[in-house]
Amino acid sequence: MSESPVADARGDAAAPPPTIVSHLADAANLLTLTGLAASILAITMAVRGAHAGAAISLVGAFVFDVVDGPVAKRTPGRTDEQGAFGANLDSLADMVSAGAALGVVILSYGHFRVAYVVVAVLLAAATAMRLSYFNVHGLEAASGTYTGLPTDLAIITFVALMLLDGPLGPAAFRVALSAGGVALAGLMVSPLRIPKLTGRWYVAVIIFALALATAHAVRLIA
Repeated sequence: MSESPVADARGDAAAPPPTIVSHLADAANLLTLTGLAASILAITMAVRGAHAGAAISLVGAFVFDVVDGPVAKRTPGRTDEQGAFGANLDSLADMVSAGAALGVVILSYGHFRVAYVVVAVLLAAATAMRLSYFNVHGLEAASGTYTGLPTDLAIITFVALMLLDGPLGPAAFRVALSAGGVALAGLMVSPLRIPKLTGRWYVAVIIFALALATAHAVRLIA
């Protein structure tokens, strides 16, 4: 019997797994981590009350999230193990962007009052459930659709709602944004079928996101 603690069915020593930091050599993972950094920046901006900056950072998190997948698919020689690592990393980064950052923005607008914690918790719970469901079931095979609103579309919808800050009074805006957050949470866990964006629609949503970032940037420097 082999004395090795790691052995395959034949008793031969199995190859050791790659190091954790070796996955930094993967371009898609670097994009995912950059999106994660943008989410942390969004949280920081929100806590400081710089909501326009938080919105721009959320757009950054969105853009990196939607481009890391295509980059991963086009990376030559990427193994199934590397793909699984990248998928898990992407899911964890999405939990921070949609599950944590959006809630912190709402809490910041609500001056961290307890009443707004409910909305933040709903967003976090819905995001966790939506991501877990996708990790298990993936796209619907026959139609190529997602079940429930994808987290990246939830982020960009939320950023669009943030433009109501100003046109609406502070109290009305807080109600509208909170209601929007509850609605997004509901849509993420709903049985709604959402087509995967490809081709022109994929490009269009990125352009739309950059337009939102520009609108928030104008408000930032105004």
